Amino acid sequence: MTAQDSIYRSVVEDQTELIRRFRPDGRLTFVNRAFCHFYGKSSEFLLSSNFQDLLALDEREEIVRQVYSLTPDNPEVVTEPSYTAEDGDVYYVQYITRAIFNEEGRAVEYQSVGRDVTVQRQAEATLAEARSAMERASRVTTFAVIGGGIAHEINQPLNAIRLLSASALLLEDRCETPNNEVVRILRKIAGQVDRIDSIVNHLREHLRYNQAGAGELCNLGEAAQSALSLLSAQMIARGIALELNIDPEIKPVAGTCIRFEELVMNLAANAMQALEGAENEQKTISIRVVPQGADSVELSVADNGPGFDPKLAGELFEPFFSTKSPGTSMGLGLSIVRTIVQAAGGSVIAENRPGGGALLRAILPAAEAGRD
Repeated sequence: MTAQDSIYRSVVEDQTELIRRFRPDGRLTFVNRAFCHFYGKSSEFLLSSNFQDLLALDEREEIVRQVYSLTPDNPEVVTEPSYTAEDGDVYYVQYITRAIFNEEGRAVEYQSVGRDVTVQRQAEATLAEARSAMERASRVTTFAVIGGGIAHEINQPLNAIRLLSASALLLEDRCETPNNEVVRILRKIAGQVDRIDSIVNHLREHLRYNQAGAGELCNLGEAAQSALSLLSAQMIARGIALELNIDPEIKPVAGTCIRFEELVMNLAANAMQALEGAENEQKTISIRVVPQGADSVELSVADNGPGFDPKLAGELFEPFFSTKSPGTSMGLGLSIVRTIVQAAGGSVIAENRPGGGALLRAILPAAEAGRD
């Protein structure tokens, strides 16, 4: 070793940065003390290994591709691999890797200089989480303001419809020969007005986070059938087949039926939206209401659409979040679903089906389970 080489090695060894060199086949030819200390391995061990051995499996292919894509015109690349230590802690290193080329332009060696950026990444993750929490709080506040305004505005035309339908019924009753079909339709309108009024009142409760409906019990299967009776025409019009499985032995759940009907309608509407534009030969929505163990009831809604990106699973139930095209959905349906389920003491899960499509499962405690 020449004096110049000795000086070079001394300078490199004293660096706090992680320094490595490796051949085109990946075999490490040099590592400094900082590199050995960071990975907790001896230089003898590392120099008998491949630089790829220190890469996480899910990152390895992409980082190797970037490194071996270097050319004389583009000789440098920045990568940030993670490293999981033996104690399970995860660290991050930012490497600047430069390829060294011979006169023919062929890479003969690679040199990397790295620095530990774990603290920086953790700080960024904490900041991102704080931003996300602030955005969620802002969306919920906006939801409350908009929802309260909508509930207030709906009441005005609703009362007008109620008054007009009642007046029409009164006039029809006074006729010498009342039209029974008209009377039936008017009463049906009055019933739907009452239904809308109930939904609006529950929306107010939703905004106040006070929806348990203490003292009331509901058969979830009957609530599902009632909700689907209002959606069946839409499903038929969209060419969607409905598969319904309701176990007659399910236990009641605590809460108002109108709230659980809203739960089913939101889940079914979400499934219908997922099937829009799908090219399936047969579009299908499967709804099941079955016992889940001894003390719970499960409502599941599945479709055979495209499913969703698993990375978005944690955001699906956030207010105003939507995977639909902009302007086609407000992104409130699944947020309302989660609030209804949580108010009843249950949980809701979204997952992709192995055969394709999405599956949303709401698991609710049976009313008898919490009683003495």
